[in-house]
Amino acid sequence: CRTLHLDHQTILRAWAVKDFAPNCPLYVQILKPENKFHIKFADHVVCEEEFKYAMLALNCICPATSTLITLLVHTSRGQESQQSSEQWQKMYGRCSGNEVHHINLEESTFFAEYEGKSFTYASFHAHKKFGVCLIGVRKEDNKNILLNPGPQYIMSSTDTCFYINITKEENSAFKKQEKQRKKHESKLYYHGTSRLPVHSIIASMGSVAIDLQDTGCRTSSGPTLALPSEGGREGRRPSIAPVLEVADSSSLQTCDLLSDQSEDETTPSDEEVCAGLEYAKGYPPYSPYIGSSPTFCHLLHEKVPFCCLRLDKGCQHNYYEDAKAYGFKNKLIIVAAETAGNGLYNFIVPLRAYYRPKKELNPIVLLLDNP
Repeated sequence: CRTLHLDHQTILRAWAVKDFAPNCPLYVQILKPENKFHIKFADHVVCEEEFKYAMLALNCICPATSTLITLLVHTSRGQESQQSSEQWQKMYGRCSGNEVHHINLEESTFFAEYEGKSFTYASFHAHKKFGVCLIGVRKEDNKNILLNPGPQYIMSSTDTCFYINITKEENSAFKKQEKQRKKHESKLYYHGTSRLPVHSIIASMGSVAIDLQDTGCRTSSGPTLALPSEGGREGRRPSIAPVLEVADSSSLQTCDLLSDQSEDETTPSDEEVCAGLEYAKGYPPYSPYIGSSPTFCHLLHEKVPFCCLRLDKGCQHNYYEDAKAYGFKNKLIIVAAETAGNGLYNFIVPLRAYYRPKKELNPIVLLLDNP
């Protein structure tokens, strides 16, 4: 198999580099997840099949997630499709220039004033004031990045802020204005009314209300950012809910991101009893390959016989011969693949995660060329 051959070559190269330069950080990309075990010494390993199926699973939950992530990790000036006659193509091309950047909070013009404030407050008001989207933070003594930690997280001066923007803060017009303000306190760098936002879409991400607007301007030297006009704020719609500087006890109870947000399902519904679907929460009994991460998810109390997994023919346990005969309540998720590889584990598990309500679990059908 060509895929295995390519992985074997990659593994041998990784071994050789590790022997030659053992202290050099090693980044490895492989194709098959079962080969991760052979390069566990690497600092970072990216498995293409794992990543692909994980993105497909996220698409089933939130459409276009893979497109969003693909655009964020690709470099673009945001000037694509600007000559198009279609408005949506212009919007798509302009927004494709957004990327993920990071900066230390105490050195940032965007976020320095929010030291001691909640993450929700900082994210909401930084976007309202500068048009940037704060999505996560990393503490000084921790390598892990906290994505949308919620109102219970208090911003610190040593935090590293991760944000989505058309360009990094160091290259933005805000930084230029800050330098000019220090030199000329009596002057204010202002772009004028021609930079007013044109399009506005209200989006909700967890506990943060975000106003996605076009605050970008273009110059011959590349994309920059302009200050939002004060006059443009008069017509701004109010936020979905008050955003507090420091969350109180009542807001923490309603915005506890670490708790199980699914409904209390200790008693199965009548429909589940009739269909024989009684779920339990736990870890999958088997791991498809060494190195796969166990995930808490919904499981059946009893293992279904292998013969019952075939939807195109009946067996001694049921007489159904097609998917329609099962009368599924929710829409089907159909996966077309050549074989049922180990990477499918990363597709199925997110769709059966413990925090997803049982009534939202969609049946997953594998359409395989070689079962």
